[in-house]
Amino acid sequence: MCFTAYELATNPDVQDKLRAEIHATLEECGDKLTYDGLLKMKYMDMVVSESLRKWPNEAAVDRVCNKPYTINPATPEEKPLYLEKGAVLWLPIFAIHRDPQYYPDPDRFDPERFNDENKGKINPYTYCPFGLGPRNCIGSRFALLETKIIFFYILQHFELVPVEKSQIPLKISKTSVNMISEGGFWFGLKRIKK
Repeated sequence: MCFTAYELATNPDVQDKLRAEIHATLEECGDKLTYDGLLKMKYMDMVVSESLRKWPNEAAVDRVCNKPYTINPATPEEKPLYLEKGAVLWLPIFAIHRDPQYYPDPDRFDPERFNDENKGKINPYTYCPFGLGPRNCIGSRFALLETKIIFFYILQHFELVPVEKSQIPLKISKTSVNMISEGGFWFGLKRIKK
């Protein structure tokens, strides 16, 4: 949520477009957010998806190999890689999500990567903010709904703005295993006048 707030505060055009969708959804739902109304919010989903791509919950995940396996070489100069049962593998989610091979201009915050036209072009194994397969996060749907609801209500009444202490560009802390900002997250809430 903090990384999403950072992106919205530093990308006011995205924030304004999301706020317009929030007001349209409120109008459609009779001034009260509904579950169905929230699920119909395509731009909200695009913003949260792009935030999770750029700032995944974990920089990497580990997996244990449960049977011997060989990864065959992709090019003639490579050698096969033999994995023994019990070998621990680290999957670098942050690096995969920032690989320009999969996401052109990967450091740019671009929710349009997840629009209806582009979403189908994303290799499903290159977008894994909650993991993949049978070991993916059991709480991912709840986390997504929670995040969307929070931003719905914040942006309905406030504009997220950088303040003097805001670190732009954001730097990831090198002293933590978790993805956190060096120096914390600092933003202002500017009330929107009706």
